[in-house]
Amino acid sequence: MTDPRQLTAEELPAALDEARAATFAATLDLTDEQWRVPYDPGIQPTAWDLAHVGWFAEFWLLRGPHRIGVDGHVRADRPERQFGPDDDLDSARVSHRARWQMALLPRAELLDRMARQLDDCKRALAAGGTGEVELYHARFALYHELMHHEALLWTRALLGHAAPAGVVMPAVVPGPEVHVPGGEQLVGGPGSAGRFAFDNELPGRKVELRPFAIDAAPVTNGQFLAFVEDGGYRRPEFWPDRAGAWLEARRRTAPERWRRGAHGFEHRWFGTWCPLPAREPVVHVSAFEAEAYCRWAGRRLPTAAEWEVAAPHVRWGNMVWEWTADAFAPYPGFRPAPYHTYSAPWFHHQRELRGGAFTTHRLVHDARYRNFFLPQRTDVFAGFRTAAR
Repeated sequence: MTDPRQLTAEELPAALDEARAATFAATLDLTDEQWRVPYDPGIQPTAWDLAHVGWFAEFWLLRGPHRIGVDGHVRADRPERQFGPDDDLDSARVSHRARWQMALLPRAELLDRMARQLDDCKRALAAGGTGEVELYHARFALYHELMHHEALLWTRALLGHAAPAGVVMPAVVPGPEVHVPGGEQLVGGPGSAGRFAFDNELPGRKVELRPFAIDAAPVTNGQFLAFVEDGGYRRPEFWPDRAGAWLEARRRTAPERWRRGAHGFEHRWFGTWCPLPAREPVVHVSAFEAEAYCRWAGRRLPTAAEWEVAAPHVRWGNMVWEWTADAFAPYPGFRPAPYHTYSAPWFHHQRELRGGAFTTHRLVHDARYRNFFLPQRTDVFAGFRTAAR
């Protein structure tokens, strides 16, 4: 398979079709009532989310050239087509709560506009969208939609809707920890000419790593259960500073989507409570919970650089996003991309994650991809693995 980061103008239309099919598989089986999403700071109204996906691709692929206005927002020189106004659909311009307060397109009209938007974008690629700028925006539009596809799935899980057909969490295949030698390593960077990279992966950096050991796979429910049953949530030595304040505010004794049943712990899988699957990765845990487990186990979270260097030697992807020990921060020499609010506003107060979840589309998986969320988030499909020196 072609490296997803190097999809050509000839290959991108099929990839855009695949992304749109994934988006619709995450939404179209839901009822109109289920589309009316209650307000939550971590999710979006479904109709707004889909309109934003269509707007984003149209804005970047079809409406250039682009410039940054005096207000700091990106403006397009060409007029709106299927989706607008920009002030309603650009996530950098409209407040999160306002998305619940605006009039949204009815489902049939929204889907019709999305179909026309997709056709317009594919025609633009076929008409000669082979330049460096056009390819960059087309690839970014593809990954952007796939990110929203995953967000639509965690919205379903948060609200207790059924999992779409075929969405399953794989069991962890156990294995001995992997020992990684130290030395100077390069992380991030474009890799090769013509390969897409997100701005936060550039320009790459050299790091000096000490030898370390890292789990071959993410921590499982069974392993995390041992921490819970040993009173891990009630032992303050595992919850210093911000972690302790977070735990006190939530008063948890186990992960958010666990409960004690008649025959042991259960967990909520989308809309269904079922026996806790011991061999599956623990999921929907915060970075604070991951670090508490590590302290209990005499381990630690890997740094993002350690994770990336170890990636060729461990099993990752298609399970859970993995918390790292690092704040999300720019590499030295960072320069924002044309979509300049993708990374820069989130530096330093978000936490970096690596890998990819069972809900992450295959085209997104890349060892250099830097995901980022607030460390207290539990709605995303996040787990972790441990490391040690």
